[in-house]
Amino acid sequence: MDVKKMTAPCGLACWACAYYKENITDELAQMIAGQIGIEAKDMYCGGCRSEKGCYFEGPLTGGKGCPTKNCVADKGLHNCSECDEFPCENLMPVVENAERAPHNTKVYNLSRIRLKGLEAWGEEAALIQKKYFKGNFVYGTGPALEEDA
Repeated sequence: MDVKKMTAPCGLACWACAYYKENITDELAQMIAGQIGIEAKDMYCGGCRSEKGCYFEGPLTGGKGCPTKNCVADKGLHNCSECDEFPCENLMPVVENAERAPHNTKVYNLSRIRLKGLEAWGEEAALIQKKYFKGNFVYGTGPALEEDA
């Protein structure tokens, strides 16, 4: 896998996403396609940097594309961690859909990319996402998985 190609400009790990073509279930594709008004066959995402791009870019942005992806491209960067304005409002966490989408991991991921480099972050990205969705909240520290207890 090409970590550089499979890392979204906002710092999400496309290969670890539930909507990525190798991960999405037919049931999830049907459900989300119905919610955003596209056909289920169009839900099989190849990553934000693929030729098709992220399928959320069109229906959810009125065809304008992802503002973060556009900003990164306009600045000639690979991802937001390279920006002098990082972190900006485009990366602000939000509670809505936090239980279903890893959007609140963006700033953490980008900080790890800046600290460790893209390849080293790539090795831990799936675990970060697993801890986000499956981890238990622990005061004063990051999420803990039951198997780590």
